[in-house]
Amino acid sequence: MIRRCLLAVVLATGLAAAAAAQNIRSHYVSKAEADGTIYHTLPCTLFEHDDAGDLTFDITYKEHRDGLATINFTCFMERATPIDSVRFVAGPVLLSGPAEKIYLEPDRKRWRHRYTFRAPVTSVEAFFDETAEPSVTLYAGDRTWTYRVKRAAWRSYAPVGYRIFEMIRLNEGK
Repeated sequence: MIRRCLLAVVLATGLAAAAAAQNIRSHYVSKAEADGTIYHTLPCTLFEHDDAGDLTFDITYKEHRDGLATINFTCFMERATPIDSVRFVAGPVLLSGPAEKIYLEPDRKRWRHRYTFRAPVTSVEAFFDETAEPSVTLYAGDRTWTYRVKRAAWRSYAPVGYRIFEMIRLNEGK
């Protein structure tokens, strides 16, 4: 009986540890270069707007540069409305700045918008807090569009995003 209880405890602990471990390798790519490693997260769709649809983003960071990560994002809108700035918020963490247009292109009855901006990599790591309820707000003059998080997708991805940027921080500190 004691052996069975002990075996059950060991199995439960092992299963809990396996569940807590995140396989991050399928969510980013990296390449070692002479002046530092470049990391790129694969695009993920974590935000949505009732009228406009989804917002997808990816992040690129190169070690030993200026400490800034490049955040690219794609969203859809009814009209081709150039965005001038963006704000990603997760709890107390704010990633914001002027948005630089990469392109606008028609996609069926909507317009696909692709933009980029830069934010401190330390803030990017802190952004991925699975207990937060993040949002993304796009600004075009006096107009705003707020994309809300897809809660289940966030709970699944936030630990992965945090782990990727934790790894980057630890590797850069060599």
